[in-house]
Amino acid sequence: MKFFSKLKDYNNLLEEILDQKTFSSIAKSLLLSMIYKLEISYKDYAIVKVDSVSKDVFLRNILEVIKNYCDHIKIVEPDSSQATLLIKNNVNTLTNTKERSILAYPTELAMLEAIANIEPKYFFIRKDFEQRQQFQNLLVEGYKQNTIEVLKNFNGWSWDINVHEKMNYVANIVYQNIMMIKGEQFLTYWRCDDHGKKDYLLELRKTIKSITGNEKYFETLNNLLKGLKEAPNYEKVEEELIKLQKLFLKIIEKKVEMINLREEIIKMLYQLRLFQNLVFSEGMLVKDCKQIANVFEHTQKLLLTKACKLGIIKIVSMDIQTNFDILKNVFDTKIIDLEQIKIYLELEKENIMFKVYDKEVFEKQVQIKWNGNKKDIIIRKKKKINIFN
Repeated sequence: MKFFSKLKDYNNLLEEILDQKTFSSIAKSLLLSMIYKLEISYKDYAIVKVDSVSKDVFLRNILEVIKNYCDHIKIVEPDSSQATLLIKNNVNTLTNTKERSILAYPTELAMLEAIANIEPKYFFIRKDFEQRQQFQNLLVEGYKQNTIEVLKNFNGWSWDINVHEKMNYVANIVYQNIMMIKGEQFLTYWRCDDHGKKDYLLELRKTIKSITGNEKYFETLNNLLKGLKEAPNYEKVEEELIKLQKLFLKIIEKKVEMINLREEIIKMLYQLRLFQNLVFSEGMLVKDCKQIANVFEHTQKLLLTKACKLGIIKIVSMDIQTNFDILKNVFDTKIIDLEQIKIYLELEKENIMFKVYDKEVFEKQVQIKWNGNKKDIIIRKKKKINIFN
């Protein structure tokens, strides 16, 4: 472990590992390219995803998996006869943990997915938990989705989400729920604990009960897990998933009520922004799910109101609804660093038109209805203003 903790040049570290492997030159080049892209993308990823582990921890883990769990890598072109297994299973990669082997398409994302597939993932759950296997499978899949996100959604200069890409969105949403409640470090310890001495599920349940005073989240999660067992295509679990997310947002509301420090508020702004941009189902993000919209808006309003009252973000209008309507649109953004946001307001007879900027770079323009009372608007008009104080 000291070997990895002292050195920061991951390309050199990877080359030292590859010298001990019999991978093809194509596989070695792909791994080096993957590490390079991860280093470039991780900075933005870590800003957007405030619960993420450090880049050092993330990359060190990738290198350790390559070193300790990968002996054979076969790269195949999509249109070749060798890709038959991948085509048959409709996947980008297949792994065999016993043979410590990887079969993958020649992309950095496929390689990262393969590494996430092949590494050990324990997620110990006691045998008396009724849906033990379903929950373990969910956590494993959620971890894989979380791992590949840094390359799938980030490219070093922007954040993009493909809502039409096939993925296990249920596993990802539940995994992200737990991350927002307990943090990624908690999930890392849970994943890596191969002794099963600690009951992480019990700790998670106690945390949620201490916040909400009830077990409703886990009762609904249990129903969700039963549905996964009965309907692995996830079509029948959507109703339970909607209930689960409403309960999750109630947990976040309680957390919002308890926080008061600037860094806590800003962290929650990032978390809610990330949550609303999770894929809820094929072709739809959480923020587009009408069944969740009212609860999400209430949670968001609580947070933005507190941020304004504490002087963390600027009050745009003294009319509470107008102020919220503007701010919720401002924070519905793919700008990486929220604290770089600027807005520009123009008042019309029945509408407010405002532009959102990433520093000086235009991002979008929004128009909303308003009450027409110019005295309510308390920031300067027709001038770019930082939204954070």
